[in-house]
Amino acid sequence: MSVSWSVVALPLVEVVLMGALAGIVGALALVHRRIFFTESLTHSTFPGAVAGVVVAAALSRSLAGQRADYDLLTAALFVGAVLMCLPMIALMRWLSTIPGLTSQSAAGIVLTFGFALGYFLAKWFAPLPLKVDGFLTGSVLNIGTADVAVTAAVLVGALAVLAVAGRFLAFHGFDPVGYRAAGLRPGPVEAVLMILICLTIAALVPAVGTILPIALVAAPAAAIAPWCSSMRSLVVGSALLGAATCVAGMWLGVSLGLSVGGVIAATAAAAYVLAAAVRALRCRVLRADRSS
Repeated sequence: MSVSWSVVALPLVEVVLMGALAGIVGALALVHRRIFFTESLTHSTFPGAVAGVVVAAALSRSLAGQRADYDLLTAALFVGAVLMCLPMIALMRWLSTIPGLTSQSAAGIVLTFGFALGYFLAKWFAPLPLKVDGFLTGSVLNIGTADVAVTAAVLVGALAVLAVAGRFLAFHGFDPVGYRAAGLRPGPVEAVLMILICLTIAALVPAVGTILPIALVAAPAAAIAPWCSSMRSLVVGSALLGAATCVAGMWLGVSLGLSVGGVIAATAAAAYVLAAAVRALRCRVLRADRSS
């Protein structure tokens, strides 16, 4: 299947940026044991994205007397998705304080509630300015310059955070007890991590929707973690693997005429399975050498 370079040039830039961003934040989430927390927030962005688009469309009609353009809808989607994360995080924290309810259970409740609320809002305000499919699985080939700008801005922000507070994030992630014993407060580090996760998920929504971002966040970091000996190598390796899997997934999706977002997520999952299989084979070979 031949596709014009002009059609895929901007999406290609987007997938490289979002792969690197998801890999970096995924490494931090993995070290801080926040992967399932991230999974619950991916579904929580669904109602926020719907609400943001609905509000932007209504304001554009009432104030400007015209339909909202794509850039405005993109900005509203991003802001709405990020803002919805805040009450969902608060709800998750409150549920985890209930006796007998673990943090994993609280995250599962929020995950289900967020998706159900998003679906309800999508039906209540139908027809939406954007298709519901766009909220769920995204549309990489239809992203615009505003989407790329948002992803690039969040990536630059994540790199800035690593440059300024990377050692604190690594210290708290690998040794939270030692972090507190050193007289350092965990609150600021945890807040920064949550903000990065929220911004990353919201930035990925236009390209891969609210269901698929968890694959890009979790798979590259989990695949490469056993092969890394430092936080720096984990972050860099996750970013590179994330970008590579996104580019490979986009190429496969376009070549085969399949859903690009879905193929990207499947490629990320395949990379994890392959890494796990290689590691298991390596361990078996080492055990065989020791026993012989």
